[in-house]
Amino acid sequence: MKTKFFLVAVASLLFNVMIGQQTTHQTCGSVVDISDLGDFSNVFISSTTSASNSLSLVANSSYSGTKSNMTSIQQTKGSPYLASTFEKSDIYVGDQLLGTYYSRYNAYSKEIEIKKTNLEEEQYKALILDEKIRVVFVNKEIQYTSFIDKKGLKQNDYLISKTEGAKYRLYQRLSIRYDEGQEAQNSFVAAVPPKFSQFSEYYLKDLNSNLVSFVPTKKGKLLKLFKNNEQIQIASIIKNRGFNLKKEMDLVKLFDLANTLEPDLASAGN
Repeated sequence: MKTKFFLVAVASLLFNVMIGQQTTHQTCGSVVDISDLGDFSNVFISSTTSASNSLSLVANSSYSGTKSNMTSIQQTKGSPYLASTFEKSDIYVGDQLLGTYYSRYNAYSKEIEIKKTNLEEEQYKALILDEKIRVVFVNKEIQYTSFIDKKGLKQNDYLISKTEGAKYRLYQRLSIRYDEGQEAQNSFVAAVPPKFSQFSEYYLKDLNSNLVSFVPTKKGKLLKLFKNNEQIQIASIIKNRGFNLKKEMDLVKLFDLANTLEPDLASAGN
């Protein structure tokens, strides 16, 4: 009983620390003037991830029973990261190169974690939330961006580039949910390990208007994202290529083709 009270107390403490750090993180993202940063050292802050992970660990202590906390971590399925390893990336503030760093995106805590080197012992930091900052990898770009969600509301989150083009760009919004594990109630029921589950939405940026809008999976609604003189061509591409709008690979192909359309093209996708 004392152990349970202790765990609850620790969880409460960690939660308060985490919320405090997240508030600081968000405040930095909204009030810092990038042009006044000088050597840009203020674009980095301490990460909230360690507090988040500790909170999850305590929350799952009942699942791991008398086993160590490390066992609970090892049994967790899935990952909070887009990619678990740090990858070399160039970080830009506007069009100005800040430098080359090692980065990874923690979609659970909504942080881009940064290290100057790829040494395991180096403590990572996180980027502030600011739309002027871009993290450019070999095969993708991640940026904190404003967009219109599927409910028509303005939101801010990190978006991951999926295509390049002169007219349209496709982005992925990755969300991570953490589900607590459950201890086996008896010998006939298997224990359920804790897990991270990934969910994706896709967004289209019209480079003429810079508007970033949710990409629906129904063809009729998706066509409304395009100009009138392109809608028939896009519809033809979807039909002739047999694209499934729920599949990322097909969306990527569709928007790559959309960037090649000409106003006078009579027949598309053949």
